[in-house]
Amino acid sequence: MLNNAADRQENIVSESIDVAGCRRYRLEGKDPAQCYDIFEYVPATPPPPEGFPVFYVLDANADFLLVAETVRRLSRRPSATGVRPSIVIGIGYPGIGDYHADRRHFDFTRGPPADDALKDRHLPACGGQADFIRFLGDSLMPHVAGLYDIDRTAQVVLGHSLAGYFVLDLLCQCPGLFSGYVAVSPSIWWDRPAMLQSLETAGRDLERPLRLYTTVGEWERELAPWQGLLQAGHDYGALRRKRRMIENAEEVSRHIAEVLGAKAAVRFEIQMNEDHASTLTAALCGALRFALPR
Repeated sequence: MLNNAADRQENIVSESIDVAGCRRYRLEGKDPAQCYDIFEYVPATPPPPEGFPVFYVLDANADFLLVAETVRRLSRRPSATGVRPSIVIGIGYPGIGDYHADRRHFDFTRGPPADDALKDRHLPACGGQADFIRFLGDSLMPHVAGLYDIDRTAQVVLGHSLAGYFVLDLLCQCPGLFSGYVAVSPSIWWDRPAMLQSLETAGRDLERPLRLYTTVGEWERELAPWQGLLQAGHDYGALRRKRRMIENAEEVSRHIAEVLGAKAAVRFEIQMNEDHASTLTAALCGALRFALPR
């Protein structure tokens, strides 16, 4: 007779779970110091005549499986869901299973936050964004195009939080690199002035239309009802109000739409009853559908 949990565990035959269509491998940029783990999902169906669309997911160690499984599930019935079979490529980092605070601060930013009062208590090295953009455009995207039949006019980049800020900053600097940009709860407070200044120049040279989907949670400027018992609730709430997550996202989305005009389809949404940590899960279906319309 099994008397405790340890005995029960010893009698369970287990095996690891493989996710169909997914793999993970190491890829270096043109600079050997640039080393990333690439996460990849490829549909089991043959590619359409124009090739597969591609979603590029930042912070892949944390977010890739969520996006890949959502695409896999919804694309089984594209006529019902509006999401067609697509390749999902995640950009992550070796040796970790979640967010990599130091690397993401370095890769996603041009430098320190514009306002010192908005800095986090611990701020790792910043300012590697230009090299990361080169890795995307010069190494990763050609690598994927060389492996699979892809639709080069249907490539979307997706990021949450600081990665969402990077998505918008990338659009403002290189609007033609991707056809779609998805920014979920973007940390625009990091350096909004530099971002919008870049758009004024780069937007004039945009040759093909793009799509931008920006979203934030209803509870991103104050504590949600279920967060009232947080020990640091007062300070946390004050920081949220100062960072203006909702206002920044709405204002920047509107400004991008005004500057790009007919060259861009722009949608801004608030995810009701969601917080900064939950917006990606709540917004993903709508984001996929808008970024790659049928």
